[in-house]
Amino acid sequence: MNLPMILELEKARRFRSKFHSGKPCWGAQLALSDPAVAEIFGRAGFDWLVVDTEHTATNLPTVRAMLQAAAATQAILLARPLRFDADEIRRLLDLGSPGVLCPFINTGEEARRLVEACRYPPAGTRGFGPRRAGLYGFDSDQYFAEANAAMLCLGIIESQQAIENIDDIVKVAGFDGVVIGPLDLSISLGCYKQFAHPSYVAAVEAVRQACRRRGKAMGHGCQSIEHARECRAMGDTLLLAGGDDAFLASEARRYMTELTE
Repeated sequence: MNLPMILELEKARRFRSKFHSGKPCWGAQLALSDPAVAEIFGRAGFDWLVVDTEHTATNLPTVRAMLQAAAATQAILLARPLRFDADEIRRLLDLGSPGVLCPFINTGEEARRLVEACRYPPAGTRGFGPRRAGLYGFDSDQYFAEANAAMLCLGIIESQQAIENIDDIVKVAGFDGVVIGPLDLSISLGCYKQFAHPSYVAAVEAVRQACRRRGKAMGHGCQSIEHARECRAMGDTLLLAGGDDAFLASEARRYMTELTE
C-alpha cells in the first residue's frame, strides 16, 4: 500500500534540496504568539519560518498551533528551542517541527549531539512518540520510516567559541548548516552591533569558508534588505530577512511619522 506523503517531511526535503542547490531561502523569525502570523508570512511567500521559543512568550501549545497554521502554506516552519536540550527538542519534533534551528551551537560535540537528538536509533537518541508529527497514530509508522532522513538540523553561530570551532561544527555528518546570530556574535567579539568591525567581518568569513569546504549551508540573520542582498550575493542561502515584531514596529513608526508630519 502506497501511503500519502507526510507534508511537513516533504517540505523539509524540498527545503534542503533548495538551499543545498545554492538558491536563496528567504526566512522570517516569529516572536508574536499568534498562529495567524505564521499563516500571513507563509501566504506572503517566505520559504521558511522560525518560531522562537528562546526570547519570547511562545509555549508548546502555541508552537503546535503555528505548525498547524503554516501547514496550510508553502512555507516550512522550524522551531527554535530555548537551548540545546534533547528532551525539549524531542517535544518540539513530536509536535511536528521537521527539525530545529538551535541557538548557541559552540562545538563539534554539540553539533553531533543535536543531530543525534533529532534522529531515532540507531542513528540517534530520539525517543519514539510522534503525537502530532505522526498525525496522532494515523501515519506514525510512515513517519518513523522517513523522519531520520528528512529532519533538518541547523545551528546558530553566535559566539567566539563557535568561530574557533567552526570547522569541527560544520563537518558533522547530518548537520545541515548554520545561521549567523549577529547580535550575540558581535557581543561575544566585543563589537556590539559593529557589523563592519574587522573582527566581526573576519568571523563571518571564517564561517562562510568552512561551510563551503564542508558543503554545508550558510545563513545569516539579516539587518536590512540591503544586508540580505549582500549575503545573497556572497552565496549565503539561509537568509532570515525579517520578523513579525520588527516588521510591525517599523510599519507602525512609518505610519505615525507620515500622520504627524
